[in-house]
Amino acid sequence: MATKVGSLRPAWVFTLLCTSLSLFTNPSWQATAKQFSYSDHCASTVPEATPDRYSLATLPLSAYQTGFFTGGGKIRGPSSSSKSNSFSFLVCDVSKTDQDGVLKVEANLRFRTSGYDYYVEGDYGYGQTCSEDTSVWVTHVPRRARSPVTFRLEGFWSESSEKLCMVGSSLSSRGDSLNLDAVLKLNNVNNSADITSLFTGTLESLSPSDDENYFDAVSILMFPQKNYKYSLVSGKLSNGKSNLPRGLAPRSGSFCSAFHNLGGELSYKYGPDCSPVKHCTPLSGPLGYLPPVMSLYEIHCSESERKMRVLLRFSNDSDFWYYGKFDPNSTLVGEAMWDENKNHLEMKACQIKVAGSFSTARVDDCSVRIELMFPGVWSIRERNGILGHIWSENSQKDSGYFPDIMLRGTGRSIPWEFPDLKYKYTETERVRKLCQGKRDLKRGRERYPNWFSRDMTFSMLVKNSEGKIGRGYSYPLFVDNQMYEQYAYGTRVSRLDTASSVTRHENTTVDSRSTSSSNARFNISYHIGFNGLQYMKGKSKNANFNQSGSSNDQVEISAEGVYDAQTGELCMVGCKSVLSTVEKLANVSLDCEILIRLQFPPLSKRRQDHIVGTIESMRKPSDLLHFKRQNVTSYSPYMEELRRSIWGMDLEICLVLASNTFLCIFIGLQILHAKKHPEVIPFVSIAMLVILTLGCAIPLVLNFEALFLRHRTGQQISLGSGRWLETNEVLVRVATMIAFLMQFRLLQLTWAAKKKDGVGAGLWFQEKKASIVSLLLYAIGALAAIIFSWRSRRFEDTAVDADLVGFPSDGRGFSILEGLKCYAGLILDGFLLPQILLNVFRNSSERALSCSFYLGTTLVRLLPHGYDLYRARTYSPQFYGSYIYGTPDGDFYSTAWDVIIPLGGLVFAAIIFLQQRFCGACMMPKRFRNSVAYQKVPAMADDASL
Repeated sequence: MATKVGSLRPAWVFTLLCTSLSLFTNPSWQATAKQFSYSDHCASTVPEATPDRYSLATLPLSAYQTGFFTGGGKIRGPSSSSKSNSFSFLVCDVSKTDQDGVLKVEANLRFRTSGYDYYVEGDYGYGQTCSEDTSVWVTHVPRRARSPVTFRLEGFWSESSEKLCMVGSSLSSRGDSLNLDAVLKLNNVNNSADITSLFTGTLESLSPSDDENYFDAVSILMFPQKNYKYSLVSGKLSNGKSNLPRGLAPRSGSFCSAFHNLGGELSYKYGPDCSPVKHCTPLSGPLGYLPPVMSLYEIHCSESERKMRVLLRFSNDSDFWYYGKFDPNSTLVGEAMWDENKNHLEMKACQIKVAGSFSTARVDDCSVRIELMFPGVWSIRERNGILGHIWSENSQKDSGYFPDIMLRGTGRSIPWEFPDLKYKYTETERVRKLCQGKRDLKRGRERYPNWFSRDMTFSMLVKNSEGKIGRGYSYPLFVDNQMYEQYAYGTRVSRLDTASSVTRHENTTVDSRSTSSSNARFNISYHIGFNGLQYMKGKSKNANFNQSGSSNDQVEISAEGVYDAQTGELCMVGCKSVLSTVEKLANVSLDCEILIRLQFPPLSKRRQDHIVGTIESMRKPSDLLHFKRQNVTSYSPYMEELRRSIWGMDLEICLVLASNTFLCIFIGLQILHAKKHPEVIPFVSIAMLVILTLGCAIPLVLNFEALFLRHRTGQQISLGSGRWLETNEVLVRVATMIAFLMQFRLLQLTWAAKKKDGVGAGLWFQEKKASIVSLLLYAIGALAAIIFSWRSRRFEDTAVDADLVGFPSDGRGFSILEGLKCYAGLILDGFLLPQILLNVFRNSSERALSCSFYLGTTLVRLLPHGYDLYRARTYSPQFYGSYIYGTPDGDFYSTAWDVIIPLGGLVFAAIIFLQQRFCGACMMPKRFRNSVAYQKVPAMADDASL
């Protein structure tokens, strides 16, 4: 019988409504700028002028300037205790005015509220724009960090008064309801700068003190970077007290890049009479401690003059540069120049004195001298990449005098810029005697990492016999006498004389069939570091890693030995030093009685194993420096494994697109089947169609914004095909929407047919019975799913903690919502259950579903489980593709479930086939079958004539 149905209007209304809500609720589409009266707040500082928009100009401030601040606690709210107190100032537009020497300025001022904000100009200079869509400002901020607070400011700068005054308000950002109005005033903004120049000022709130948007005044300090003139090192510095030997020189044209950022790697050796209560540092005020490390950071650099302006910060935390607050009392500002005669980096530095707020800062007492040199030969016992000396030019009677201080550092960022650096092996003969043994012939048939490949660098877990665990890293320094970094990371290889051999090494692997035993062994030196071993998850046992270490210590091992590229065996002797947080590196002696054995897995395995090995002491058990054997396990994949993972990511996207495309085809075939046989439409289960429609609608609701706007705050993919992935993500959403609209259309057809009089209306009772039974079964299954999810999470946490195999646990606890999300995927897999129950209750053989629809949709739902079996046997456990296809939080995935669910889905499809061929209750015993079956009612002649 013909059925008249409605159009797609409800679906399109729903779509347009969601689109409108998405556009109007997104902050980037809202106007955030406010209009303020400049004269009311800045007329006394810089008078207002009429700008000439067509006459551009330049400002003494750099286009992108960084600085530091104090105060303004209410701006940051809960994040006021953050370790970061840095900000960035981005100049958006500068134009001339009708008054000489007065410029109109527009800029964005951004306060970084997270301790993860690095004070690195390049990191935050890239990608920043003057757009009012502040989401572009937070792409580098971790999800757990609060979004930065950004002010859009406009104002004027006067050349005569050297002042800048601006007014504006905070820009709205995702999840931030701040609406702050402020005035910014900067002093000493002039066209020339030297070592004493500082830009200081304040940012004050324009709201009343009792207003919720009021914030405390902010004091600002910036170091000028534009039009800088060197004054401290304008000529040749005196020799002073330093007697350091001649060192290496950076390669030509690399002065600025060589010393861009030495980080917190310079450690002090104070005199024997120094103590925290005695003035032994070049800092002006008392710190209460002797800072063990110093960081050198470049503010400005001139490659042609081989000079640079630097900040020198002192702290007791090796990571303080990245996480610590800027404190002028523990910071020096200075200038450095390169002495070509001695190959030394010579510096002269000044103290920064502050009387209260940053706006009162001034540079004074430039009597601190620093000299650094870079040794040309390393060994297992001497790996100091930097040696230095700090002294005062004042006499002992002066207040700024301090005793001489020796410096040393690992210089991990140095070797690339010093190609003449060499390594002297002293333990290779000892290693060959300690690691003698028969070769495994089976291993010799496999391929292992190349000695210059990036696979030789890996992260690792260290576990001792008492169950303590430490995390660390390991990377080569030299292979034979060639620097590893220059070979493994090819950005600077072309500048070496041996570039052709590097390319050959990097692109080849080792096969025992083509490599003899004589040329498969290579001398190699390593740096190994890991944090002091400690118990995980709050365990407590009475056991020690060794006598001198604690859980907060950093264990550093310098090692050298032999790598056998034919068997993947690495054997080394190491010298260990424990860098305590309360002791200085120079006072810690080395223990060179350590044997390290590592076994690299073959490259040829489709599913990579882990690098495994041991670290053990060769001392007698009675020796105080003896420690028990520690087991090493890597959790870094091979590059070949990463390439397979990227290929798997591409494959998963293709599978998603193919699945959604076929789903649309199968739904379309069912709609055609319904139009050809309208009399069978009322016999389709409404509950089944609701499940399928929700299965398409929920992903759209959760990811609707991705259809129209670039999602900037999410995790960014930078694996070489990010644009391709982003484009296909939109295609996936579009295909999902098409499937949703078609599924909604099919639901609409069925609903309209069931509301008609006649046979369709009589099926509501069976529909309700089938729906009630389905709900009861789903409720029982939901309870079982929650219990299963809880037991699975408990087992995973126990396995990771006990065995320490693979990568660390994600730390998530049990979640009922997580279990229900997986169970929702299981319901979708068994979408035919309501239709089966409806067929049983009505006991007829109507072909309500086309074979292509129920069988094709079943295969689309079950294909992810087949792929999951392939994925689990192809990729390493820590690199199961990208989980774009077959996501574990949307269904049950394991070897058992990947077999049970497909079998169950195929059984459901077979039952539908039998029901539509024989009768609805054909699977039931005869005594339970209903004796009454619905029969076809031919269409009325009148309807046919219509």
